[in-house]
Amino acid sequence: MPTRYSKRTSRKDQEEDSTFEDSGVGWINRLNQAIDDLQVNRTSVREESLVSIINELSRHYAAEPLQRRNEELLTLLRRSLSKPGSAKESALAAQAITINFISHGELGLSDQDELYQQILPALKNAAKNANDILVKCNCLHTLALITLIAGSDIDTQFARDFVFDLIETDGQDFNTEELSSQHTDQLMCMGLRAYGILFIATFYEGVVDPNVLWEEVEKVMPMHELLLESGDKDVRTAAGENVAVIFEILRIIIKSEDDEEQDDDEVYKNDYQYDNMDELIHTLRELSVESSRRQSKSSRAEQKSIFRDIIKSVEDGVPPIEELKISGRIISFRGWSKILLLNAFRYIMGQGLHLHLRANDLFRQIFRYRASYIQTTDNNDDSGDETDKFNRMSKVDRQYLYDESKKMRSKQLRDARNRKMS
Repeated sequence: MPTRYSKRTSRKDQEEDSTFEDSGVGWINRLNQAIDDLQVNRTSVREESLVSIINELSRHYAAEPLQRRNEELLTLLRRSLSKPGSAKESALAAQAITINFISHGELGLSDQDELYQQILPALKNAAKNANDILVKCNCLHTLALITLIAGSDIDTQFARDFVFDLIETDGQDFNTEELSSQHTDQLMCMGLRAYGILFIATFYEGVVDPNVLWEEVEKVMPMHELLLESGDKDVRTAAGENVAVIFEILRIIIKSEDDEEQDDDEVYKNDYQYDNMDELIHTLRELSVESSRRQSKSSRAEQKSIFRDIIKSVEDGVPPIEELKISGRIISFRGWSKILLLNAFRYIMGQGLHLHLRANDLFRQIFRYRASYIQTTDNNDDSGDETDKFNRMSKVDRQYLYDESKKMRSKQLRDARNRKMS
């Protein structure tokens, strides 16, 4: 499993759905056998079983087959995560835990919370005390994603503070003394990725107190600015993408508060203006044009592409867009909040993401698209209630629609004035 996300650009992903074999019960039998084999004493058998579990849960939506075995499976995964001796087994177990939570289906909130609380201490312990970098990174990533899926508001706050402590102290309490500088950078990069997921989980949807949001921004931004100057490209990129998502959410939350009183963007600009904004913009601009020979040509091009999107978002409020082709239809993921979560799930599931986007209600809840949109290729299926469509939109999509409508109204007024004068 790689230690960094796939390259993210504003593009149309023309990759078609993966075709997986075994539409019958063969995969269910293999899944059950793999779960049974996690109880075998031989380490190599358990490692093979974990690979099989990851593959089957990624390639199939297994909520129904797992319904009676969720607690048993999580107990076995926790045991594999905590077993001394095999870093490979621990890293695979952390990855499997995430996909297990993704596959919970209609599990009740209390049952899901019970499973979350059951696994949380083991993940934190492994993230802090494991010697292997992949175990640490997988545990941080898993902690962030299962908190997004199953954590309460207070759980999310505690997890966010746990991860930011890693970032702020440069891993001081995370057993990093024996890590190489390259592995330390990988850990910091994953810490930033995990923090971004947890920031989105806290502030992206639901009722948000703008003052609480602003306190968090003032707390974390100086550290992110510092990490924008890291010698590692992936750390710089992760820090930059977090900056983008922080200001994207801040812009929307504060503007929505202002709009309740007056349609005046100056309120947002004046009351919640980051003190070091000019320096931040300068740093982001430099990263968007950097031509240092210390990086390969492809690395420079990738960094420039990402930071151009970041600077457009932070300075002008222009959201990036990524598109996936699912069952012959295009799903658009607009804004950093959606794209960073999409990358996080892609990192853990690979090609299986396409199947879960089609079949798993969890993804429809997170990304706010209609089930009927990707279950049919009928071009006439978009004739539903427009109000319902608007209510299903994320805050980023609604703000984008509002801004575009505002631009159109302004253009119409200008055209009308010009016609009057002519």
